Parts: sequence; structure tokens; C-alpha cells
Amino acid sequence: MNKITLIVPNEVRYISEWDEVDNNPIKDLLPNDSSYIMNKTITGCGFTEYWITNNYPVILCSPRLVLLENKEDQHKDMENLLYLRNEYDTFESFDKDISKDDEKGISSSKDKTADEIKKAEEYTKYLRKKIRDHVDYCYFKLHKSPKFLVTYDSFRRIKEELKESISNYKIIVDEFQSIFCDARFKSDTENTFLSNLQGLKNVCYLSATPMIDKYLEMLPEFKDLPYYELDWSTENPGRVIKPYLKTKMLSAKKSLVGEVERIINTYKSGQFEKLTRQLEDGTFEEVYSKEAVIYVNSVKNICDIIRRCELTIENTNVLCSDDAENEKKIKSAFRKSDPTIAKDVKCIGKVPKEGEKHKQFTLCTRTVYLGADFYSTNARSFIFSDANIDCLSVDITLDLPQILGRQRLDENPWKNRAELYYKLNTEEKTPEEFNKYLTEKVNRTNKLLEGFNKMEPGSRHEFAIQSQRDARRSNYRYNYLAVDEHGGSDLIPVFNKLMMVSEMRAFDVQQVDYKDRFSVFTSLSKLTNIEDVNNHLNKIYSFTYLPDKLRYLCSLDETMALSCLPHLPESFNNYYTVLGPSRMKALRFDTTDMKKEYENILGNQEINIRPYILGEFKINEIVSKSKAKERLKKVYESVGYAKTPRAVDLGDYFIIKNCMITNKETGKRDNCYEILAIKE
Repeated sequence: MNKITLIVPNEVRYISEWDEVDNNPIKDLLPNDSSYIMNKTITGCGFTEYWITNNYPVILCSPRLVLLENKEDQHKDMENLLYLRNEYDTFESFDKDISKDDEKGISSSKDKTADEIKKAEEYTKYLRKKIRDHVDYCYFKLHKSPKFLVTYDSFRRIKEELKESISNYKIIVDEFQSIFCDARFKSDTENTFLSNLQGLKNVCYLSATPMIDKYLEMLPEFKDLPYYELDWSTENPGRVIKPYLKTKMLSAKKSLVGEVERIINTYKSGQFEKLTRQLEDGTFEEVYSKEAVIYVNSVKNICDIIRRCELTIENTNVLCSDDAENEKKIKSAFRKSDPTIAKDVKCIGKVPKEGEKHKQFTLCTRTVYLGADFYSTNARSFIFSDANIDCLSVDITLDLPQILGRQRLDENPWKNRAELYYKLNTEEKTPEEFNKYLTEKVNRTNKLLEGFNKMEPGSRHEFAIQSQRDARRSNYRYNYLAVDEHGGSDLIPVFNKLMMVSEMRAFDVQQVDYKDRFSVFTSLSKLTNIEDVNNHLNKIYSFTYLPDKLRYLCSLDETMALSCLPHLPESFNNYYTVLGPSRMKALRFDTTDMKKEYENILGNQEINIRPYILGEFKINEIVSKSKAKERLKKVYESVGYAKTPRAVDLGDYFIIKNCMITNKETGKRDNCYEILAIKE
């Protein structure tokens, strides 16, 4: 795979700024005559925003409705942007247990009634007209390039209507790694999408967490594509901020639901975690986390959590695949705390838009790992992963970075922090065993394809329909035989290599990434500020007394100390942030003195002492340092300002100069300050 690194200019934080500060716009650095992979390496850099707002005709393809809805909402004033909704597309649940046969939703297009087929055809005509009208309106009325937002499922509608003119469009396949991940949940949808992209020379496969190279090399659709990677750190390392991740390994017998219940109960009882942060004006603010976003990819577990914690629709937002079955389950769970919930009340929620109120608890499945931006000012993130259950296993390389990028507000002190609770894999399967399993499935698939090719034309159709049903029912548990619905005039069985690669990745996640504690740590160290932290944490916890723990923390360089703080009690963070290592050392790490000064600093913020100081001392006045200290003490006490007075405090308010004056009463020379002017 040919990899090309593009160094992002120093001044650029968002891709749209690249054109403004550099003579080489980013689109001129990328090929116009071939498709390519783009690894933007960080989330939130505005790459999709750049293509939505530039002057180029663009089709943005997304794996998630929530992502498109978010983009549409952000650009309501763009008349040349059309979100093409297709109500006939089926969005299969990302939350289902794929280890079980699915007896629902297995009918094919050939099983529909004549009336259903007629309605679908009429709706297709409506969509095609909508596409044509939008193109004409943009070019002839607005004199702007058309922009489309569309799901992977609906891309074929635009391709069918635009025909040859689609070559004029840049096709952005956003979060393309989901093609691999979703293949296990969405049967042949992803395969069909890739099939529709083949032959197009203007596709950008975009992601901040692309599928690992060895898997890309296995698929002909990706293996020969140019691979571009944005380098944000060479010219400005400060742009790349690794999140802080606190981890906890749960025993095999420990219940994930029980651990979630513990967290929720701390919030319900008012035991809010507190962090101190410094504001732009230099003052400090204590922030309490009164909201929690909990990621657990199981609707069943979410329902159990709702029941056990007696959560309500008023305090809980459930974000999962929005289908009738999930809605029924979640509504039933909420009825434990509120039996009077009406039938027409919607229990599956939506991601709050920026400025909208967030509920205290948000329970998320993987349907919102991508594209769901949260704008909470104080929410903490909790992630749950069980390597023993396929749907509950969080992919550290692909899923975790996406989850860690969901909180968007800088004012949230927990924006770049999260807690991961995980269970190691206990059902070991060796690579040899898996390879044998894989080989058997490949052989069964090839035999089925050979049998299909030998059949009489009249028998092939029924075989294809039955194969399609089997694939949808079993989620490819027995073979990799897929059915291409758009390969011609009839259904065509094909080898679903995408599904095979997806299954290989699932094996690596469960058997390699979650093999043992060290494996988890190794995977996490590549993504988060966890590398080398454990050794220092063990050393800190080896001390018995708090002063010794803090003394060791302050002996570390700032980067390492900041990496340790998320894994330590909140008091460590507060002392380190407000007092700082130097002041803690000056106080000899005495816990009583540190606590007193910490509380004084926060309390004094509410008192504006400046007018009182300016009223007490005059310009051109010469005052001895001992007298200055006495007068400052008098001022502090008069307004309840909790600080030990020092003569040097005058320098905070005035421009002062050291001088020596003879004391008329004692005849001795006193150390004095001459007050020259008021300091702005």
C-alpha cells in the first residue's frame, strides 16, 4: 500500500484554513483522477466540513443517519445542500446479537406483493426527480455546485440518476472503516455499497481511524489505492491531544450492568466528581460532573439498567437503533418507574443539538459511536466492553477513538477523559483453530458457488433467493455466500470477502487485544495517555501517606504528571491545578496547609480586593515593608480576604521600587517601597 504523508501547516487547526495560509490548497495536493484513502488521524479537524462548504460538487456518504442529520442541521442556510432521505431503505440494527439466527426481516425484494412493488417504484421516481430538480436548481438558479448528503444505502439512487455526470462529483465516503465493522450487522448492504463505488475515479475513503492495513490489503477495492495520512504533530505537536483514559478490569463474574448501576447510583445520591480548571482570566472554577454518558452496546443491558436503577424518561436519554422492536423493549423497561407511559410517547431519544439541555444519563449503543457530537458542559464518559460477547466487545483501535471524540465542548473538564471498564476474553481460541474454521467456511462458500454455476438457468433464481434468506437469517455464520441484488437483471450469488475480513478483525479484537491485561494496555497505549503511567501510579500508591504521594507526583515532569492525574483521586488534581508543584513544595506538602490555601484561593475569587488596596495606599507614597504588611493585614481582615499578608503583595497592584529610608524615631535605615504608579 502506497502511503503518502501530508504535513499540515503550523497555523492550520481546521482543514478549511489550509487554503488561507498555504499556496497549495489541500485539494490540489490530492489526486483528481483516482480514488484514494484519507487518514485524517484526528477527529474534529473539519475535513468533511471543508468538502461540504467548498465550491466543488460533492456527494457525502455516511454510515449513520445521526451524522447526516447533524450536518444538515449545521447548514440549514445552504440551499445547494440536499439531504436525500429514502424511507424505503432498511437500516438494520447495530445492536442485535449476531450470534443468533434472525428470523425477522429475511424477505427479499422478490417476495414483495405487487402493490408493495408499485409503491416502491413510484417512490423511486419521486427520489430521482428530487435529485434532478436539485441539480438544476443549483446550477441554473443558484449558480452553485450541488451538494448531496446520503446514506451508504441510498448512494445507488444518486448514482443511477446522475449517470455519467457523477464523474464531476467528489464522493466522500465518511467513516469508511464502518464498512468493515457494520458488515457483520448489515448483511449485504456494505457489499452492495462497495459494488456501486467500483469503477468511479473520484472517491475519497475518509476516516480518523481507518481499518488496519493488513485488512485493507485483503480486499481488491482498497489494496491498490493511494493512502494519504495527515501529519499534525511535526510542525505543531500541541494540536494532537491524546485523551486520558482510566481503566478498570472487571472479573469474569462481575456484572457489567452491576458496575453501571454503581456509577448511576453515585450520581443519583449527589456524589458528583469535582475538578478545578483555570479560566481565561486566570481565576479558578470548580466544576461538578452532574451528567454521565454510558456506552454499552446492548439494548438488553440498557433495559436491565433502566429497571435496576429505576430510571425515567425525564432523566435518561437512550440512543440506539430506532426500530419498533427496540422501542417496545425500552418502553417496557421505563414502565417499571412510570407505569403510566402513553403508547405514543417516544422512548428512544435523539442526540441533543448544541445549546439544548442534556439529560442526567445518556445510554448509548454503537449506533452513535460515529457522528454523535455531545455538547455537555460537565458529562463524564463511561465505556463498557466484554470481550466474551461479540456485540459487547469494543474495538480499541476503531471504536474507542471514535467514542473518545464525542464530547466537543472545551469548557467540559472531562472532554478528553473517559473510563473504560472491560472484561478479558475467557474462551481462548488459538489462531490454528480459527484458521481451520475460516478455511472450512471458505471451502463451503466455493462449493456453493460452483454448484450455482452448474445449475440450469431456471433453478438459479430459487437458489439465489434461498441463499439471500440464509445469509440474512444466520449473519454469515456458516458460509460467506452473499447475493448481489444489483448485479444485473437477476440475483447473483457472490463471495462476500468483506464479511470474511470483518470476521477476522473480530477474532483479533477478542483473542488478541483482550487476551490479557498487558495486551489491553499495549493497545491502549497507542491511542491514549496511558503509556508509562502504570509504573508511576504503582510508585505513588506504594507510599502510605498523602504528602509522600504528592511529593512523588510533583517530582515528575509536567506531561507525565498530567497523564497520571486522571487515575488519581480528585484532590490530587485540585491541588496540582490550583497550587502547582512549586507552592505545594513550599508548603512542605502539609495536607492541612495545602487544603487551607486551596480553599482560600477559591474563596478569595469572590472578593474584589483591588479597590480596597488602591484606597489604602497612595501614589508617590514611601512605606516601610513592615508597615505595608500591617496595613495589608488590616485591609484583608476588614473584607474577609483569606490570605496571609506580605509586603510584596503591593506589587500586584502598584509599580513599586525598593528603597532605604532613615527612620526618624529609631535612627535606623528601613527597607521600604516607593509607590510609583497603579499597575494596570
